[in-house]
Amino acid sequence: MKTPIEKDELITLVPHKGKMFLIERLTDYDTDAWTIASETTVRETCLFYDAAIDGIPNYVIFELIAQTISALTGIVIKEKKLPVNMGFILSVSAFKFDVPVVTCGQTISVKAERTGEVDNVYSFCAEVCVDGRAIGGGKLTVLEVRS
Repeated sequence: MKTPIEKDELITLVPHKGKMFLIERLTDYDTDAWTIASETTVRETCLFYDAAIDGIPNYVIFELIAQTISALTGIVIKEKKLPVNMGFILSVSAFKFDVPVVTCGQTISVKAERTGEVDNVYSFCAEVCVDGRAIGGGKLTVLEVRS
């Protein structure tokens, strides 16, 4: 386990800025094993907060997963002094969340792991918990466009 990374440093590792930057902290990561864990507490200040449901819709969790994976890539780039390349999500599969809404004050935990690599295409699996209870996850395939 590495030292947790809080929002002020975390924002330097991902391309998302302003209100689109959603994750609050990294709680664990291992660049050799390509694993990472993040936490985000739902607040009224979240771009996707909806007062009518006092929270965020479950589809926002997908963006938390994508930003968590992006943060892992940012850490690897920083540690290994690699060039920064653009990345694109190629596919999403087997995504399921057992809750329609995550309410204000609840904490979303994301754990992601790279499960495959072919040239510049990477596969990741993610698991998601809300307040410590498993609620779902899924798989992403990402393309890195190298300069």
